[in-house]
Amino acid sequence: MNQTSAVASLINDYFNLAYDPTSRKFDNIFHSQCLIQWLNNDTFQSMTANDYQTLIYGRPSPLSMDAPRDEGVIDINHISAHLSAATVRVRIGHKSFVDHLILHEIDKKWLITNKTSFIACDRSSISSTQN
Repeated sequence: MNQTSAVASLINDYFNLAYDPTSRKFDNIFHSQCLIQWLNNDTFQSMTANDYQTLIYGRPSPLSMDAPRDEGVIDINHISAHLSAATVRVRIGHKSFVDHLILHEIDKKWLITNKTSFIACDRSSISSTQN
């Protein structure tokens, strides 16, 4: 499998994990030392892969809430033979995120080693009749 196909496959697994965490094994997508980072009300936030795993397995999944699925790849850049960067969009419930992912090939396996996100749209305040 070429680098683009391998990275695209990992991103697809990431989308599936985001929508239904029971569909994929977290450790097959995120490196154990991955950092997840974002701004929340102008405050920088960061969590470990372990904390992020606890979060996504502990919350109701978008699938369980019958939430719309909306995701896509915005851009993929190959920086070297073992390092790529991707920008993706993904909806989790009422929020749409843009995620910047750093992916490394480690021991012949592609993994996300850093995830930085921002909320592109929050539909929480929109009534269900408008959503």
